[in-house]
Amino acid sequence: MSRHRKKRGFRVFSLILLVLLVCVALGLAYFRPRPDAGAALRDALGQLPMPEAPSLSGLDSEVAAAAARCFSLRADGPVTQSYTRADGTVTITALDEARLTEGLAEEMQAMLTEKAASAKRRTELYADGDSLLPELGMSFYTAVMEKRLAHAEDYCRQETLPVTLLWTRGSWVLQDTEALSSRLNIGFPSLPGYEQAAAALEPVEPHYALPLSGPGPVPDMSCYGMTTNPQDIVDLLSSSTAQRLIGGQKLDFDPNRDMLGRAIYYYLDETILAIVWQQDEHGAIGTFAEVFIADASQLRRKLADDSFGSYQLYYASEMAAEANGVVTGSGDYYMNGRGDFGLVVYEGQLLRAGLHTGQSCLFDRSGDMLFVYEDAFSSTEEAQRFIDENGVSFSFSWGPVLIDHGEDVTPYDYPIGEVRDTYARCAIGQLGTRHYLLMTINCEQPDHYYLVTLRQAADSMIAHGCYNAYTLDGGQTASILIGGQLINPVQFGYERLVSDIFYFATALQPE
Repeated sequence: MSRHRKKRGFRVFSLILLVLLVCVALGLAYFRPRPDAGAALRDALGQLPMPEAPSLSGLDSEVAAAAARCFSLRADGPVTQSYTRADGTVTITALDEARLTEGLAEEMQAMLTEKAASAKRRTELYADGDSLLPELGMSFYTAVMEKRLAHAEDYCRQETLPVTLLWTRGSWVLQDTEALSSRLNIGFPSLPGYEQAAAALEPVEPHYALPLSGPGPVPDMSCYGMTTNPQDIVDLLSSSTAQRLIGGQKLDFDPNRDMLGRAIYYYLDETILAIVWQQDEHGAIGTFAEVFIADASQLRRKLADDSFGSYQLYYASEMAAEANGVVTGSGDYYMNGRGDFGLVVYEGQLLRAGLHTGQSCLFDRSGDMLFVYEDAFSSTEEAQRFIDENGVSFSFSWGPVLIDHGEDVTPYDYPIGEVRDTYARCAIGQLGTRHYLLMTINCEQPDHYYLVTLRQAADSMIAHGCYNAYTLDGGQTASILIGGQLINPVQFGYERLVSDIFYFATALQPE
């Protein structure tokens, strides 16, 4: 009996010992040192797909490489191991699309404005209407993005995320790799922000300014036209080219007026719109030229021989041909022997100053009419200072002023021009921004002398909507031409030799 108990006790002891040995083995296996989880984390991060740099046509290779280096995914800080679990953090660095494209439209707009300043024609900027040339828009975009991506670090975002590794089947395994991958900028869009920026660009007109001196460019003969149907002019005015020049302003031309069955003449290119027609004015023949120009420099002055004080005289049609005038008006005949009467300004310089006589009309850098009345200046230096400060290009020194900023100032008397007699009249008026009206009132043979007073001429300019208007030399001098062709009937039936003209030029150089 004692032997049996001893034998059973031995078996129990052996079993207990075996269990203890197994537990020790398992404990040793569980608590034995694991490989470095930090190294495993770095290896796991290296297996994840990295985000791609934005695709840009024509992107400089060095810039593209700099942008690619902006992307990184790294283990950040220590990795804490706890038996079969390790915890750490990773930092994602990637381009931020919102930051990269912020202000993109504004920078592209500035580049468009700079390009427009050197462009001579709209076709250098736009395809149809206000549609920017695709290659031009892409060149702006690429230039901006290259500049930004050269400093890609300024347009990156960083995000720090916790990560977990588990010891699984003898190795560390990174958890939630799909969630981590989704946080990367995988699939960065091609041409980020381009469509939105291009759509936001505001059209900018080319810089059409002409030099202060010299003739205008040769007009495009295909831009001239003539019709007897006012509806043709209405159709012309509805074109996008005409509408850009009109800019929402009210026209004086009215197809419902009685135009005496006569021809209506016109010219239209992207820098100038001109319409010339005739109608009854106080029982005489009123000839009108309504003109829009893109730049104030297109309203120009020409003196005989392009020289102040020349005693040579020419027909207005001759000088119009030399100047390449689209629409030309006879001027103030400054060399008519009346001496120092008003201010004579030519190419920005005061060349003659009648400080105490005559009312003068000056044109400033914006194309607006400025009026100077008798005794406005006490010296030529003061007058020149006014000219410089206002960017005056030229003046007329006939007068008087008819309308001054909407106020009828037509005088009852004036030293020249036989203001109360019936006479052939000539005037220039301003209807709006770079928007003008020329008028002559003449009669055809044999009624040379059935004409109008200055008061009647002023009433006509008021009725036609001018808020500024000024009298030019009338009588046989009064002329309106388009393309060098005299339109109005002149007194005595033939042109008079004169010393000067003014004209509206195209700003388009021949291609």
